[in-house]
Amino acid sequence: MAKPRIGVASLVQETNTFNPNPTRWDDYTVLAGGDASDTLAGTNTEFAGAVSEIGRLGAEAVPLLAAWALPSGRVTERTFARLAGLLDTRLKEAGPLDGLVLSLHGAMATDSLSDADSALIEAARRRIGPAPLGVCLDLHANLTSRMVESCDALVGYHTEPHVDMASTGERIARLVAKAVRGGISPAIGFAKRSLLIPAEGMRTDLGPMSEVRALADSRTGSRSRVLDVSLFPVQPWLDVPELGLGVSVVTDGDLPGARSLAEEMADEVWHRRERMTTPRLMTPEKAFWEARGSSTRPFLMAHTADCPTAGASGDDPVMIAEAAAHGAGLVVMHSVLDPEAVRRCASAVGKRVRLEVGAGFNPAAVPVEVEGEVRRAGTGSYRLAGRSFTGRTVSMGEWAVLVSGSHHLLITSRPSITADPATWRRAGLDPGQADVLVVRSCSDYRANFPSSAPEAVTLDLPGPSTPRLESLRFRRAPRPLYPLDPFASASPGAA
Repeated sequence: MAKPRIGVASLVQETNTFNPNPTRWDDYTVLAGGDASDTLAGTNTEFAGAVSEIGRLGAEAVPLLAAWALPSGRVTERTFARLAGLLDTRLKEAGPLDGLVLSLHGAMATDSLSDADSALIEAARRRIGPAPLGVCLDLHANLTSRMVESCDALVGYHTEPHVDMASTGERIARLVAKAVRGGISPAIGFAKRSLLIPAEGMRTDLGPMSEVRALADSRTGSRSRVLDVSLFPVQPWLDVPELGLGVSVVTDGDLPGARSLAEEMADEVWHRRERMTTPRLMTPEKAFWEARGSSTRPFLMAHTADCPTAGASGDDPVMIAEAAAHGAGLVVMHSVLDPEAVRRCASAVGKRVRLEVGAGFNPAAVPVEVEGEVRRAGTGSYRLAGRSFTGRTVSMGEWAVLVSGSHHLLITSRPSITADPATWRRAGLDPGQADVLVVRSCSDYRANFPSSAPEAVTLDLPGPSTPRLESLRFRRAPRPLYPLDPFASASPGAA
């Protein structure tokens, strides 16, 4: 008997609609076929996990496509059309498939599509017909009815900070493989609540969301028809219809049970909503004072409001001025996006320069003048080393390190993932030698710098990925919506 052929495809982008800078084709890394499976093998990605698990289960994994971009503004119409067309072409070229694993983020939007991921799921369904279609999403996905209606099984990450990407790919691959062989008949239950949670309040390792995650896990097991329970607290910088907390439950043929459990889990989150808040926000001045009194090194300051992995540009230079004002005598490592400044620095290695940096993409940011020695410069890709997306190859474009006293500024031409220690090391910096490390991250730093995370502070600054959700102007999201509307009911759109 021939092995079942199960395709694997991944198209990932998380949209921050409060970032005016669009995501274009050049922002994507695109790998097809064997290049995708070879490049991603062994990485902490859904694609790698699914390919590996399909092979382990005795089926044939058919690698189709892996395309991803850092979170940013809306995907351009032309770019999305090209992505959807490439997915369709790869599916067509693959020939008949017995099943398909499709990895998406779940919060991709274009100007015309508020739920672009559903359009990709529907495109895949048209091409593969009735074959089992399994979808895996980021925990920050905005789960919608269209997503659920167009696939046979749907799961998401179970962790925040995210450390289970590969195992999520394995989970959905197992469900698809079992469905292909007739071992299960998946049914998806789906629930929504009119709720936004600040990214810093979603942690699954402790706090209220961890309680719900533990309860969900207790309802899943070999003696139960429940195959998976996934919580989707949704990234909150997404102004689209049907915005809110989502829950999916996959059972073996028990649709009423799946729906009932999804509603129950959504209620469990809703009842804890007042506890799912942002940790204490701190002014930069106060944060530097805290750093001086702490023995933890590096002392982490999270610039969450201008976080590239939350869809912001990473070009607000405010912490350069704050470090100059309050960080004297401390070894500070921080970063800023500025392609023009990098080009100027690249021709001045070993020399002192004075230049304005930052604010090239965020219209609300203000440039800052900085003077120092260009210690080194470079370009090229490197592999992430932290627990999040371990092994994935990324690039911060051209980069330069400008040193002013004991302050080390990493300037990049593309947004950088400063929550991963490999980014700093690629630029010749050892984050372990810093007194203060400023990371543009909402949560990944907790997984990648575990010894520093307990004392990390969240900076009280404005930006497209601000934890102060009430400062954002939502125009398309359903209202009332908690906590924007404190007296909102649980049902989306209910008064």
